[in-house]
Amino acid sequence: MNREKDMGLNTWVDVLVLQDVSADQKHLLNCLNEYDVSFKVSSNAAEALQDLADTSFKLILVDVYILENSGFMLLPQLPADIPVVAIIPYDAEVLQSKCFDAGVSGYFTKPISKIEVVGILTQFLHNETLQHQTNGHESGYEAIDLTYLKEVSMGDADYEQEMTVKFIEIISTDLEKLHSCLAAGRYHELKSVAHKMLSTIYVMGLGSKVSTHLHAIEFDDLSKEQLLQQVQLVATICTKAKEEALAFLNS
Repeated sequence: MNREKDMGLNTWVDVLVLQDVSADQKHLLNCLNEYDVSFKVSSNAAEALQDLADTSFKLILVDVYILENSGFMLLPQLPADIPVVAIIPYDAEVLQSKCFDAGVSGYFTKPISKIEVVGILTQFLHNETLQHQTNGHESGYEAIDLTYLKEVSMGDADYEQEMTVKFIEIISTDLEKLHSCLAAGRYHELKSVAHKMLSTIYVMGLGSKVSTHLHAIEFDDLSKEQLLQQVQLVATICTKAKEEALAFLNS
């Protein structure tokens, strides 16, 4: 375990990681350590339930295969007030659907991307550890807000460049998928892409501008015209954010 925090007679930890030992787990734990997020690892459902009985957590990250091995019956045994985020293979749409039907709060994919992990942590850990975004903007930018990126980088310009390049690459791909899914009428896939984008937008401070539209695409019962409107709004904001991210790289 990285670190525990005293809370009276109990301890509280930011994240419970429920995953077998693997290269993916090592990368995930390295990310958590890098952002000074406290965590505890359980390798199976029984260990996780014992850890939850002994310790207070704010977020649970669970490998989807552990959920599958329990027939997704593990989820009802988890505390209802702790968000659960599944770790699933890339493009596993059937597993995405099963996870949401079973009540998970979100997911990110394997192989694990640092920018997705940062997005998930920022989205779900609403506390002093990660919630550093403010309403202020880096001078000269209309869409992006570099406050959070600069705080987690702690002055590491190479890290800022790495995360910005990844943001540009991932958001470009996701925008293409949004448009193609809408044009082809693949609405279930459209909702999945919108959900996945939530773990990307926070790194560049886009949460307050884009999350409402992405949630509408994912959850609201919209007509095709309404979906088109939401996708266009997301595309407009994210395209501007890409331009500003490129300008930041070149500054």
